[in-house]
Amino acid sequence: NFLLKNFFYWCLRALFFTYRLEVKTASREKINIQDAKGIFYFWHQHILSGMFFFFKQQAQGACVVSPSGDGKFAAYMCQKLGFTVLYGSAHKSSITVTRQALAALNQTGRLCLVGDGSRGPAHQLQPGLLFLAKKSGQPLVFVDCEPAHAFTIKKSWDQFKIPLPFTKIRVTLREPMSVEESAL
Repeated sequence: NFLLKNFFYWCLRALFFTYRLEVKTASREKINIQDAKGIFYFWHQHILSGMFFFFKQQAQGACVVSPSGDGKFAAYMCQKLGFTVLYGSAHKSSITVTRQALAALNQTGRLCLVGDGSRGPAHQLQPGLLFLAKKSGQPLVFVDCEPAHAFTIKKSWDQFKIPLPFTKIRVTLREPMSVEESAL
C-alpha cells in the first residue's frame, strides 16, 4: 500500500511538472493567494487542477478529506504536497471536522475545500461551507479551475477530469463572498 501511494504521488508530481498555470482574478482587487484569507473551494471534478494551483502558488492550507479508503489515499497525496489534512465529511465525523476546520480558520485564516463534496450533486455548494463561512466570518472564494485538455471519466458522478500532460490549467479567482446569517 505504501509503495502504491508513493508511486501515485510521484506520478502526480511528474504530471504537475508538465502543467502550465494561468491565473486571473475576477474580483475588483487583485488577490495575492499566499496572503489571502478565506474558504477557497473548487468543484470535485477539478480536484487535480485545484491541488496543482495551490501547490504551484505555495498557498496550501488545511483541507478536509473523507475518512474513507479513497479519502485516505487522497489525504496521503495532499500531505505530501504540503496541505494539512482534516478527516471528516458531511456523512462521517461532521461535528469533529467542523470544529477542526473552524480551529484551522482561526489559526491560519485559510481552508481549501471541494465545494460539492465527495458525493455531490455536482456543482452544488454544500451547506457545510456556508456554515463554516458564517461561523468563522471568513469569505467564500470560488477557485474556478479548468484544464485546457483533460481526460474525463464519463461514468463518475461529477465527470472527473484528469488534466493531460503539458496542458494549461486556467484558474480564475472569483470575487470573495461574505455569508450573511440570512443566507443560512
